[in-house]
Amino acid sequence: MFAVFFGTFVFLVVQFLLIWPHDWPTLKLWLVQLKMASIPAVSVCFTWWHVWLGLQMCWYPVNFKGYPPFLGWQGIVPRRAHIMAERSCDIMIGNLITVEEIIDRIEPEDFFSKLDHVISDVSGAVLARMATKHWPSVWEQLPEAVKDELRTKIVEESHGMFTPVIEDIKANVDQIFDIKQMAIDVLCADKELLVDMFQKIGSREFTFVLHVAAVMGFVCGVIQLGLWLSLGNTWWVLPVSGVIIGYFTNWLAITMIFRPVNPHIICGGYINVQGVFLKRQRQVAAELTTMICDNLIYARKMLEFVIKQHNFQDVLNIYQKHMDGAVTKVLGKAGVVLPVLAGAGALESLKTDIMDFSLEELPNHSREIEEYMDKTFKISETIAPRLCGLPPEEFEGMLHPVFQEDEWMVLSLGGFLGLLVGTMQTYVLGA
Repeated sequence: MFAVFFGTFVFLVVQFLLIWPHDWPTLKLWLVQLKMASIPAVSVCFTWWHVWLGLQMCWYPVNFKGYPPFLGWQGIVPRRAHIMAERSCDIMIGNLITVEEIIDRIEPEDFFSKLDHVISDVSGAVLARMATKHWPSVWEQLPEAVKDELRTKIVEESHGMFTPVIEDIKANVDQIFDIKQMAIDVLCADKELLVDMFQKIGSREFTFVLHVAAVMGFVCGVIQLGLWLSLGNTWWVLPVSGVIIGYFTNWLAITMIFRPVNPHIICGGYINVQGVFLKRQRQVAAELTTMICDNLIYARKMLEFVIKQHNFQDVLNIYQKHMDGAVTKVLGKAGVVLPVLAGAGALESLKTDIMDFSLEELPNHSREIEEYMDKTFKISETIAPRLCGLPPEEFEGMLHPVFQEDEWMVLSLGGFLGLLVGTMQTYVLGA
């Protein structure tokens, strides 16, 4: 294409310099040649541009621009954010990993060994706050050795308490946490992230589409030129062929991304005829796994999601139940005497304070907890090989929905712009 266009350009420039300014009949012939050369050139530029515009209309603008509801535009992906997110997460997350599988990787003994310092710090802080609130004078007079012994005792009881807490959470995790819904909510709330995700996983395919558009524009432009010359500059040739080129090139570009779905090996195994997106399944899987782990499924996002859900109260109830048992065990006989000496609600008040102080202290160690969860869950190591192993029919569904729902809009846009450009060409060429 470069050789053809550059050669034609050089030829026309040299010819113009030779005939300018005296040979007027030859100059008129030169103008005719220039007009003829412009037909494939305009076809290339137009085809590349309208395919590029069609892709941009899939993504932008992220928010509606214009006068809603009809006069204006919003990118197809952000406009259908919930549908796009739901379909993609069905494939990327729903079929590849479950929250039960993730949570089962937390073993109580490993939990205590890795987070022993966190449990000690939280227990010590809660003990100090409880003692300062309820028995300030006694706490101040206690020797440090006694305080340390109390902290050690509480940590030991915490170990015994957390094992059933973890087991209870595992048994009820499907009611507490929906991992797929979390990912959908994140993508719907952050449409720019959704757009960025689709663009990144299909970046090479979209570049390929633009290259195909330019080549097809050149081929179709040469055909247009042949029709224009053979039919004697008929006025309808360029508008009609423009509609066909605009529609056909958009259809061909989208089709080549996803069809055929399964590989077809030809030429003795040297050529694989398959949709270009599906050919890159292994590479896309690696890129997509990184995006999922960086933006959708990681410890902090999971904790934030659980805390915001109404089901979080179930987690608190599990923790409260086992914490009450641990407090009762630590107090021993004092737990029977305490209501008599301090009032009927004294024991419940102690348990409530311990619960509240624990929840206030835990966020101070969120970084250590999140690091432990991310290492233990091994989400990246789980998702990547499973994405690679997805059947091509399912893998296609991660990107194809972008075009599938509103494909007719992109195709119609190509046809309409082809008609518009063809009509303008006809006018300029003087038909």
